[in-house]
Amino acid sequence: MSEVTILNSLITRIGVLSEKRTVYAGPVKTSYLASGSGNPVLLLHGAGKGGIQWYTVIGPLSREFSVIAPDIVGYGESDKPSASYDREFFVNWLCEFVDALNLDRIDLVGTSQGGAIALQFALENPERVSRLVLVNSAGLGEVAQNVPVAVKLRMMWHELFPSSASSEWFLRRHALFNAENVDQGMLELEEYGRAVLRMPGGRRAFWQGRGRAVEAMPVDQLKRIMNPTLLIWGEEDCTFPLSSAVVASELLSNARVEVISKAGHICFLERPTEFNQTLREFLIHG
Repeated sequence: MSEVTILNSLITRIGVLSEKRTVYAGPVKTSYLASGSGNPVLLLHGAGKGGIQWYTVIGPLSREFSVIAPDIVGYGESDKPSASYDREFFVNWLCEFVDALNLDRIDLVGTSQGGAIALQFALENPERVSRLVLVNSAGLGEVAQNVPVAVKLRMMWHELFPSSASSEWFLRRHALFNAENVDQGMLELEEYGRAVLRMPGGRRAFWQGRGRAVEAMPVDQLKRIMNPTLLIWGEEDCTFPLSSAVVASELLSNARVEVISKAGHICFLERPTEFNQTLREFLIHG
């Protein structure tokens, strides 16, 4: 199937009306999904794929919020320019994207690499973030967030030679706690991710970024983030262990941790009901 067909199939899984829109964030033509109405909640996906990674979250959240799920520059249907793809580059894009949508303040949710981008944005633009949610996030200081070598090598292999076998292996072995939780939606998402890699410039974020976007944020900078922050963590994450979230919550000035049991790195896909309840409670009640 083409990436358009796969994307449309995933959009139907959201379960509510979700508009696919484009806007220019500075020079970057940026694709995003928009659903619901109310206070804006912006969802930042992890490395690879695009905003559709949040397909299990957008529908429930859109009942009470205006949900915005962009394809971060370099991913999905958005432009993929030749660039540094470090945190500074991503945050500059995010500032321009938020400006393009005329948003003064947002609730900001980021997972994995998207969490690291959200952290940096909150550090540099605290007045623009009402609440910050980090989901199995990268970048949480010098707290033993070392991605296992085997995972790095497998990621490199997948970038070079994307295949259904390699992506499904990674999904079952490293992204989930229980491989039996794999469903058709997850497989479609992996297929879409492979299609994105094959687009012109689809590998630039990986090769030109060289992992700089997920590097540890210095502890003194973490301590400067004052925004109300929730760290939602899959208890069995083998990429960024729960211990890193616990330590980071003690460094951040206004943070707490909520654990999703029996879930790995993509807890919002593996345990969507529990995840969505936890996220909603924080966004409404803090």
